[in-house]
Amino acid sequence: MSNEELWYTIFAKGHPALVKQHQRHLRMPSPPRCKLCLVPFAGVGGFIMGFRGKRPSNRNPRFCSACDHFIRQFPGGAEVELSLVFADVRGSTTLAERVSASEFSRMMHRFYAAATAQLVATDGFIIDVVGDEVVGVYPPGFSGPRHAALAIEAAQRLLALDSAEWADMPFGVGVHTGVVHIGTVSGAEEGIQDVRAIGDNVNVAARLSSQAGPGEALVSDAAWTAAGAPDDGLERRTLALKGRTEPISVLVLTSGYHRAAAPA
Repeated sequence: MSNEELWYTIFAKGHPALVKQHQRHLRMPSPPRCKLCLVPFAGVGGFIMGFRGKRPSNRNPRFCSACDHFIRQFPGGAEVELSLVFADVRGSTTLAERVSASEFSRMMHRFYAAATAQLVATDGFIIDVVGDEVVGVYPPGFSGPRHAALAIEAAQRLLALDSAEWADMPFGVGVHTGVVHIGTVSGAEEGIQDVRAIGDNVNVAARLSSQAGPGEALVSDAAWTAAGAPDDGLERRTLALKGRTEPISVLVLTSGYHRAAAPA
């Protein structure tokens, strides 16, 4: 099997050995976890797995040592249709200006923890934090065929956080489904490798989150159609996204909206 076939199997279909690891590891507490095999690094599960050699890699603690070795041994990736969720804090620059650096760091970490918990709860993969943004990717090989419905559910959960408790940190959410290239990327001098999703559809999801108002989620037609959901009479907008020639149609979710999860 070529590296491209291997990565396609992992993210588009679900590699049988990795799926079994996910099922086993998710029964053990607790986060944080390896980004690839989901082995726990904390709690009782982390203690037990540490004795079995499944510890955070010294080179890249986002992965366990075994998965870090795997992504270095099998570099590459594949094109896969998946769903993406971006959550972006509004006014973070102004916020950082009016509080101390330590207080801003504390506030952002509170947001990271709360948002990440919702992405994990909906089977999101490659949970990432980039500045004032949290990112979840939903590949079929990890999240199953309902990946778009799960991404929309994650958006609903995130909007449910946007209450009085989060008045000082309003945020918007973008949800999109499309083909991306997902696989390994290398850091400086090939020193650290990570797994990333790259491509136009990643940019679309990021742009949607940046255009969403506080307490809003903008869900692309592509994601809504992939989820097999009726539009429920939701507000529809046509947006011009920075850097793209074609406008995109979206449906708008707000914190008061709730839709039951799509059937399995």
